[in-house]
Amino acid sequence: METPLVAVVTGANRGIGRAICAALAQQCRGSLILYAASRAGASLDLNSLTIPPTVLIRPAQLSITDQASISALSARIKDENNGCDVLINNAGLYYFQENITAAQRQETLDVNYRGTLNVCQAFLPIMRKGGRIVNVSSQSGQLKYFHPRLQARFLNPDLNLTELDSLIKEYVRSAEQHTATASGWPPLAYFTSKAALNSVTRILARENPHLVINCCCPGWVGTPLGAQAGQPPKSVEHGARIPLRLAIGEIEEISGRYWANDSVASAGSGKVQDW
Repeated sequence: METPLVAVVTGANRGIGRAICAALAQQCRGSLILYAASRAGASLDLNSLTIPPTVLIRPAQLSITDQASISALSARIKDENNGCDVLINNAGLYYFQENITAAQRQETLDVNYRGTLNVCQAFLPIMRKGGRIVNVSSQSGQLKYFHPRLQARFLNPDLNLTELDSLIKEYVRSAEQHTATASGWPPLAYFTSKAALNSVTRILARENPHLVINCCCPGWVGTPLGAQAGQPPKSVEHGARIPLRLAIGEIEEISGRYWANDSVASAGSGKVQDW
């Protein structure tokens, strides 16, 4: 009997997350057990789609800022399947403004950076050899928005998670003192949170060579998050293309890299880019 592919998608209830789930369900070859994770843990409505009988979609409750919730989902999947093959960290948060409160800044970092890292760390022990982790990032995390001094620190090939966290804490202190932009940080906390996520991807890939771990920019997509910056040129289905490729497509076992199209408006399936 064929062993099904076990996949988890966070932020699965809407937008790009829902589109990723739909694409996985329709395009995965063979049997699939898909855990559609969201804070509410509600069932995913894909009734308008033709889902193969070899695909089982299971709703899952997950709050990526709650360690107990993260641990419970990892334990559930280990108990039900004895492992996981694909983890797509799609859940994210965006305040499209410079002047945010300290609580909003903390929330941005806790969701996009620390929460996603915590999910990765909870799932690493149950990921099967050759399994894939996909972290949905953003073009906003590109280092061109940072001072060269900070770029060098982010790109240090020996950077570890402790050093990365110290770097992000430096950002928080400077933001609290209203000196962040003068110190070379971009004006929006979202940018720093996604650069941190890109660094997490590189570090975890280096530390886990038995897995394929990448991050990507899905493009500028028509979701409530994306629409804060204007009228997005891409649909959620277009936005799902790069994450889907990194999850189940042919990528020659490339790991630890940032994938994107040349333009946030392009509907392609992405390629390795410098960030």
